[in-house]
Amino acid sequence: MKNIFLILIISISFLGCSENILGKKEPKIDSMFPPVPATDARKIEFVQLAPVWYGFNSPEDILVGYDDLIYVADTKNNRVVQLDANGTLLGSISIPNPVAIAQDRKLDLLVVGRIDTSFSNNKIDLACVYRINLVSVSHQISKAIAKPIIIHPQYVLGRTLKLSDSSIHFTGIATMADNEFYVTRRGNENTNIAQAGGTDNTILWFSSKDKFITPLVSYLSALGSGKASAYNLSSITTYAVAPQRANVDSRKSFITTLIGENNFKVQGMRFSSGREDVAFLPDPNLDLIDTTLGHRFLYDGNPKDDKLQSSFIEPEDVTYAADRGFIFVVDAARDSVFQFTSSGIEGILPPTFSTEKKNIIVSFGGRGSGVKQFKNPKGVAYYQADKILLVADTGNNRIVRFKLSTDFK
Repeated sequence: MKNIFLILIISISFLGCSENILGKKEPKIDSMFPPVPATDARKIEFVQLAPVWYGFNSPEDILVGYDDLIYVADTKNNRVVQLDANGTLLGSISIPNPVAIAQDRKLDLLVVGRIDTSFSNNKIDLACVYRINLVSVSHQISKAIAKPIIIHPQYVLGRTLKLSDSSIHFTGIATMADNEFYVTRRGNENTNIAQAGGTDNTILWFSSKDKFITPLVSYLSALGSGKASAYNLSSITTYAVAPQRANVDSRKSFITTLIGENNFKVQGMRFSSGREDVAFLPDPNLDLIDTTLGHRFLYDGNPKDDKLQSSFIEPEDVTYAADRGFIFVVDAARDSVFQFTSSGIEGILPPTFSTEKKNIIVSFGGRGSGVKQFKNPKGVAYYQADKILLVADTGNNRIVRFKLSTDFK
């Protein structure tokens, strides 16, 4: 009998809130189990890393090479600087007015700069591409030689030097998986498409042996305000980007930025080849405008005229992050960095813990020299190994690094 009473007492104590053993009320489960805490999701944004890298004078471009080293076009110091991933200075090489850098898969650097010459007893400087063989000097850039391989207008058959050629500028360079490369060119002679070498505003296509293949004048309008334009090109990138690997993207397609009067200041051109011809056409993969997926797009829809309008002012550089399919654009006039998906949606996919249904915008910037601020930035690069974004903050004479908050462990 005592055992029966003991069982009843234990049962009642476990029921806790019940009025009797028959259970007229449900037990208070929350009194026995602690409530699940609310999720404290951190803000999704790019976070600036310390330290900031100083010691530059108006750096206009930055590159993460196939050799996992970082190169800076230190423009007003007339040099290209070589750094490791921690920002340690490894060396530098003199280049007159470097403004753009690329590296091919042989690990040669290709640098856009200037070269001095004379014409009719006048000293002038001309657009030039330099090749720097790093393998031959065990990657010690200070011991390397910068060899001028493309001097305007020497690569153009039938075009002789004239004084106005000093106004021609090479503004960007990008390599392909087979070591061929593109150079963006701009100038003032843009009405005569039959001119030797094409209109000044165009993209030049070179072989891996530095031989001129063709200008893309048949596919790009020198002064056009729509797509397929070369109106004052400022940079170019292909989809063949570091790190070195067997499956580097072999497409000859590219993305360019323009600072001329154009409604599409970031443009993608897709390459296709048939049995008889090759063609470059505007890439429709960057045109996606779906308001169920994103808030803003590479080409924003303008309800007033039903045309796709760019929101950029002076985009100076573009790069592609192959591991994520991100496109990064730096705009000097807006002092900002913009991030898009490979289909043209601004922002990143919301993580699983987020309640957001559309891509989360992580573009950032603003005028100044503080955290996440810029002054006339002109270069952008991406270091895949550590998922770090690097910006050449030209007006502040520095290199600044960023990482997504969701990438910190």
